[in-house]
Amino acid sequence: MNQVLRWKSGFRFYSIKYAGKESIKYTSTINLPRTKFPTRLAQKARIEIERNLIESKIASCYQYQEERHQGAAFILHDGPPYANGDLHMGHAVNKILKDITIRSHVIRGHKVHYIPGWDCHGLPIELKAMAAANAGTKSMKDPVIIRKKSRQFALDAIERQKNQFRSWGVLANWNNKSKVYLTFNSNFIVKQLNLFLDLYEKGLVYRDLKPVYWSPSSKTALAEAELEYDANFVSPSLYVRFRLTNFPNAIAKESFKNIFALIWTTTPWTLPSNQAICYNSNLMYALVKLESDNNQIHEKDENRYLIAQSLLEDFQKTTNKICVVEQLIQGHELKNCTYQHPVFLEQQSLPFFDAAHVQEFKGTGLVHTAPAHGLDDFIICTKNSISIRSIINEEGIYDDGAPSYLKGKTVLDDGNELVMKNLKKDIVFASTLTHSYPIDWRTKKPVIIRASQQWFINTAALKDRAVEEIDKIVVYPRVNAEASKKSLKAQVMKRPYWCISRQRAWGVPIPVLYEKTSGKVLLNKKLLQHICDLTIKEDNIDFWWSQSMEKLLPPFLLNEFNVKASDVTKGADIFDIWFDSGSTWSQVLENQQAADLYLEGCDQFTGWFQSSLLLSIAARNCTPYKALFIHGFAVDENGHKMSKSLGNIISPKDISAKYGVDSLRWWVAAHGTQHMAINVSHQLVQQSAESLGKIRAILRYLNGSIEDKSLKSSNMLTTTAESYLNRFLLSQLYNFEKEVFSLYDCCEYNRVIACIQNFVTNQISANYIHLIKDRFYCGTTKEIENIRFTLKQCYTLLCKALWPIAPLLVEESWSYFDDSKSFYEDKFQAEPTWKDESVEEVMEKALELKRALNQQTKSKNSWLLSLQVKCGESTLNLLKRLHPSLNTSLTESELCEILQVNSVNLQSLTT
Repeated sequence: MNQVLRWKSGFRFYSIKYAGKESIKYTSTINLPRTKFPTRLAQKARIEIERNLIESKIASCYQYQEERHQGAAFILHDGPPYANGDLHMGHAVNKILKDITIRSHVIRGHKVHYIPGWDCHGLPIELKAMAAANAGTKSMKDPVIIRKKSRQFALDAIERQKNQFRSWGVLANWNNKSKVYLTFNSNFIVKQLNLFLDLYEKGLVYRDLKPVYWSPSSKTALAEAELEYDANFVSPSLYVRFRLTNFPNAIAKESFKNIFALIWTTTPWTLPSNQAICYNSNLMYALVKLESDNNQIHEKDENRYLIAQSLLEDFQKTTNKICVVEQLIQGHELKNCTYQHPVFLEQQSLPFFDAAHVQEFKGTGLVHTAPAHGLDDFIICTKNSISIRSIINEEGIYDDGAPSYLKGKTVLDDGNELVMKNLKKDIVFASTLTHSYPIDWRTKKPVIIRASQQWFINTAALKDRAVEEIDKIVVYPRVNAEASKKSLKAQVMKRPYWCISRQRAWGVPIPVLYEKTSGKVLLNKKLLQHICDLTIKEDNIDFWWSQSMEKLLPPFLLNEFNVKASDVTKGADIFDIWFDSGSTWSQVLENQQAADLYLEGCDQFTGWFQSSLLLSIAARNCTPYKALFIHGFAVDENGHKMSKSLGNIISPKDISAKYGVDSLRWWVAAHGTQHMAINVSHQLVQQSAESLGKIRAILRYLNGSIEDKSLKSSNMLTTTAESYLNRFLLSQLYNFEKEVFSLYDCCEYNRVIACIQNFVTNQISANYIHLIKDRFYCGTTKEIENIRFTLKQCYTLLCKALWPIAPLLVEESWSYFDDSKSFYEDKFQAEPTWKDESVEEVMEKALELKRALNQQTKSKNSWLLSLQVKCGESTLNLLKRLHPSLNTSLTESELCEILQVNSVNLQSLTT
């Protein structure tokens, strides 16, 4: 059959002839790959092999590299997981991403420094320990017993979590206690206590009465990062009137009976704690008469009300009342106004304060101010020398300073109702508001803002320096780097102060003594050193609660402070767990100033990233990290947070049992780096398992084809006499290794997977293995040796690229090739001499010709083709390196092998 076939890129096929078929089989005489590496594994066999590989290969890897690899170590500082329960998919994402990062350095011969740790203190552990030990018993009121139960609970959780981390193949020196940090270890506590003293002496730590987030259900202060938000919380919504006792001068007092300032609140329980009203001097206020049926206000038309002019429309729409404006008043004219307290009626001269936080977006432009229950309130009252009055105790109950009808009542339950009942005549309008409200992240109950004596870090002195350091760090993924830096800086700058004290038993004690009468703080280096000695020498982390005052304050310290032991009391506060975890750099970095990388979820902008940064700035005036890798959260296939109540939890333990550890790791790499919502589903993990199955098949082929593990680089020189296919794959291998580890260095693990899959599918399978089969199976000894050399380089470098993500698959495959050592013990690297752009140019033109031929011949057997090709001079010069004779049909040339045809007649287009 003669036919002219045209192709748009310029190749012209003149006269394609089909030869006859031969049916003789030569299976018994050809060189086929041979290996015992199985194509697939049954679940039971796979689980057993994974367990054996982890014990025999993976367990010793960290110590191996630590002892043998040279140079400065790459430091990845492990943000401590919480020692509280079993692991979830979020843990899997975080720990496996860390392990991939570490392995990508180990496999290149770099030394790594990775010390896993646990956050061991805090309320969640204490609550669970108490619940497990019957918290209602009298013994569980004893702090020492609470601490003993909490410590055991944490130790049990750590052991379970450690075993699960190991089962995922995570590299660490798990059995060496000095290579794992726990925040309740004596040496850790000593470093933390010394850090506290250092900050105290620098004036960066102080004790004060301030409003903080307070959990009545937990009876302790909470940090912002310990809050969750209930989007459907229902609060009362009230407009309440406060009677003015001193009017603005511009108002004619004889025209009406009373003037009231209108305020809006969703926390009626705070009204007894009111100490001022705030206004904004830049706003315009209106004096209005209310014209509507009002069942709560008895004096019709005889009273007037102050409200911001810009908020009149919103007020009328909300209350369905008509406001008749009688007079406009400039905000600054409210300066000397006073009013009567709505609850304590004897107080008739409470002040108005000008405040920038008063805005015209919601409410009335006049803000009820209770400094014990609001940050802005506290700041403005402190600025104006108003002493703070708090009438609510640690359980969220009104104390003896409250009105009689509130004493002993809880603020969020009885308090709201009772205040509203007793202020009924002054409530202009009442309804409810559904809004987002902070709740305790552990008890899931609402919190309040409550002033109490706490220890604080002066973040105002640290913010500017912290922002300077943030500008210097590298952020991964790079695509979100600027947005991430901006977010972290914003979180740092808006933080008002950091409350570092908590009122519980399970934690590191704040090592401060107080004079009973004056409340004076007793703390210095000698006292702290004595406390540290008690901790270390006696290995007693409960010393603060178990030791007597005489032992805590021996005679030489009594003389130092000039006090008697009977006149001194111990502080009852422990450190916030964010102070614990934020100081872990002091335990891990050793002599290094900063870790190369912190890798955590995006929630740590308000948590560990920030606490570590601020403490490091305070203590050392530098950041503890050079780079941040920020990942998202695991959610179900519909984007919903996983929870027991929704029944959508997928356990990593179940995933690894069903699909394999490497399938779990492959899913993390494929999905964990590019999206803030990381979808988890059996379908996605199944896809990961199928992708690994294809990788396994190619490793099996390569493993079986190499045969001789002693092949060295000297066995084959990449000279011009060698096959272009071999030289092309070696050149591509050099490119592949360079690209894949460049992606590892940028933490773009999803692109690493895409790169590997593309290389396996196109370069290894479709181009090389498919095209050299005839020569490999039936060629000369020299040809087979050269192909084996090329396949070995392909095998080892593919294993090197895969090992950070799928180490168990690589180690299993390698054991069938060289069972004398683990894969990571050898060092494999593409040789720069393999890179040959001229070979790539020739092969790319030949493959372009092959694609053109495939388009023309479709599904016909190409080996039956006798091909005549005419092409331009530049293309001809490239192709003739593969097919040296022109104008003659050859059946044996590398171009015939590449095109998979019977013969080729290569001619110039001008012939």
